[in-house]
Amino acid sequence: METRRRQSRPGGGTRRRLPSSSSSRAALRRKVRELRRLVPGGEDAPEAGSLLLRAADYIARLRAQVELLKALTAICSAGPSPPSQVPAGDDEAEACVMGTCQDYY
Repeated sequence: METRRRQSRPGGGTRRRLPSSSSSRAALRRKVRELRRLVPGGEDAPEAGSLLLRAADYIARLRAQVELLKALTAICSAGPSPPSQVPAGDDEAEACVMGTCQDYY
């Protein structure tokens, strides 16, 4: 007699069941609908799994933008620097060094 091993899913773990009560399922559907509205391209996601992947990517991009804005804020608030520290042709960086960042935002 041959025994078959249960193969795990690609992400590991086992499949979770949907909430058992109808009110819990309705709440989950509302949350998924809201997430679809908030995530760029979420309306095009065919299933909840792909929606969650898009949401994770979107969060990563937002975090990168926050870090970039923090760095730009630090540069702008540091005050004027000698022009030799600004790369040639970088008007935005030059504006920040000269203290006129708000002209670009």
